Amino acid sequence: MADIRPFRGWRYSPSRIPDLSQVITQPYDKISKDLQQTYLARHPNSFVHLILPAAAEPYSYSNTTCRQWAAQGILVRDTQPAIYVLHQEFEVGGQRKTRKSFVAAIRADEFEKGTVLPHERTLSKPKADRLNLLRATRMDYEQIFMLYSDPEGIVEQALTPVGEPALVATDDYGVVQKVWPVTDPGKLTAVRRALSDKVMLIADGHHRYETALNFRQEMEKAGTVADNAALRFKSTAFVNIADPGLVILPTHRLLYGLGEVKWDDVLARIAKLFETKPIKDSAVEAALSDRGRQGQLSRAGTEHVFALHTGKDKTWLLRLTDKAAVGRLVKERSTDFLDLDVVILHTLLIEHVFGIKPGNIEDHVAYERKPSETLAKVDSSKYQAALLLNPTRADQVQKVAAHGERMPQKSTDFYPKFVSGLVSMDIGDNERV
Repeated sequence: MADIRPFRGWRYSPSRIPDLSQVITQPYDKISKDLQQTYLARHPNSFVHLILPAAAEPYSYSNTTCRQWAAQGILVRDTQPAIYVLHQEFEVGGQRKTRKSFVAAIRADEFEKGTVLPHERTLSKPKADRLNLLRATRMDYEQIFMLYSDPEGIVEQALTPVGEPALVATDDYGVVQKVWPVTDPGKLTAVRRALSDKVMLIADGHHRYETALNFRQEMEKAGTVADNAALRFKSTAFVNIADPGLVILPTHRLLYGLGEVKWDDVLARIAKLFETKPIKDSAVEAALSDRGRQGQLSRAGTEHVFALHTGKDKTWLLRLTDKAAVGRLVKERSTDFLDLDVVILHTLLIEHVFGIKPGNIEDHVAYERKPSETLAKVDSSKYQAALLLNPTRADQVQKVAAHGERMPQKSTDFYPKFVSGLVSMDIGDNERV
């Protein structure tokens, strides 16, 4: 059973920080060095000081800074446990959308229990970093992103906002965040009951969820941990998988460290599995989409389409023609898993054609969301090649997770991200939820 609870959040004081847009940040793993410096220069109380400090001892610095801000009244704590309704208004593909969610605490159960399911593999370095931060601060600063199924909209009805939002902020990408704390016991109970029998799916934040598990297990080894201890829970932003504002973007792959590459040989190997056709660099986005593929390649075969870019005016559209090849190379996986574009890309192109083993991914593969930036990074010779793909669908994520299978890392890019700095949860030794 999913155990979802309200909590007494820490947030910026409106009287001390009247413009919340000046202090919120993107999630820690989306903050580049340049963006970190931008945040540091933007406001002395930027949330980046807590989640990604520019300090010699970052973990102790974060803890000290958080305690100082609380003592100074820059950060204040809500007096009642709440579920925080969060609406994000944004534009994508020329359309205005609103993604509706709510922030609450969920009991961090092991995946084997089947209450919370992952869909991606994780890397070890980010988990070690976040665990050190948790140890030092005992603060759960950032939410992860969880999907749930509620086709009848029971939860949304219970959490329909009333009045003006308590918090409003606009992030670096023009996404407007609106927050309403809900403390009514009847509404909180209705939400908990509606979701108690649901299976939750991690959409984004696998590293942070597994870090919460690791920290709880570490604390249990050190002594008795109360059943309602806050450290047994993870603050989470929940979105209905049927929400019309749910958007997934593709994450393209950039290749480097390949040594000297003979591209004619590479294309010959690709041609054994894919139909290939040169296209203009400017046509990549349209060619990948169903709308733009007409006339680019024959309609025979499958609809798994990718693009390979190796330099300016050197782009090929690839359509998979030997779908059985994936099953020959990947054993004991479901049909849903084998049908994923990201699995086809990793198995047939990254691993089979380029010879990059899964254990060496971090040494040869980087990631980029924007197609134009992806091509530009290859054209500048920073990377040797790019592989572009279409986004994974939400229903595919749900099906694969239900099989207990995990996709390659960076298989999904849910947009927009949940910003950091709206509300945080205290997980100190004496905290209860």
